[in-house]
Amino acid sequence: MSHDSLYHIRTRTVITSISERPIHQIPFITHSPNGIGIVHRVLPVLLAKVDSLPDGLEAIIATSDLQGVDPANYRLLGHLVSEELENLAQLGKIPSPQTTGVILAGDLYAKVDKRGGVGDVREVWQAFSRRFRWVAGVGGNHDNIGKTPQEIQAFQNEQGIHYLDGDLTCLDGIRIAGISGIIGKRTKPFRRPEEDFRELIHELLNESPDILILHEGPNDAEAKLIGNQSIRTELTTGSNLLVICGHSHWRVPMTTMPKGVQVLNVDTRVVVMTKMKS
Repeated sequence: MSHDSLYHIRTRTVITSISERPIHQIPFITHSPNGIGIVHRVLPVLLAKVDSLPDGLEAIIATSDLQGVDPANYRLLGHLVSEELENLAQLGKIPSPQTTGVILAGDLYAKVDKRGGVGDVREVWQAFSRRFRWVAGVGGNHDNIGKTPQEIQAFQNEQGIHYLDGDLTCLDGIRIAGISGIIGKRTKPFRRPEEDFRELIHELLNESPDILILHEGPNDAEAKLIGNQSIRTELTTGSNLLVICGHSHWRVPMTTMPKGVQVLNVDTRVVVMTKMKS
């Protein structure tokens, strides 16, 4: 049966714990927030436990906002992350890439000489796709995945790549939906008016996804975690759902909402979700 079949038996994936200490750290450089020079930072790799995964799938890796570059050769950080994760698997610290899916929640582009900017991130997706079982995800507001509809379509048709923007796919029996970009004026790339964004969330939740990938995620005012209140309001209509997002960095990787909705924020972090040992 194809990985992409929408008729697989659904598998609910619930995160039961996330390590406080990283199992690995990846050094990178990025532009200084104060506008002067570059800064050296590290990307933490955290290990999370989930209650179940489909047969044949040992892990799901999620990350976003890899807005930095490899200090050794100035490649986009995502290239280095894909290699480092492959090395961790070879060392036995995480499961094999052949049994691991990857979720990318956007903003994989960066410049060293200035903050912000928009650029092509297709090669980063392809770097993960070459190494891992499959890659699913969304575009961020700093990403470009082709300049023409033909280029975008060709990218979507590549083996092992599942770029989502208002779509749902099924990989190893997990129903994964995604919306690219953020709420904003259409005059800029990867922006949608608030009403359109909320309507897309509503439509996708009606299709009962197990995982919803967003670049811009909800807030949690009580926990003082920044995000979009209107997205949170729309997600309250969902249930038994794992939301994976980025865009705004949280001091903690996860929060919970009513009716079994978990929100995993992977902005500038990598989370490796593996099944609990019985």
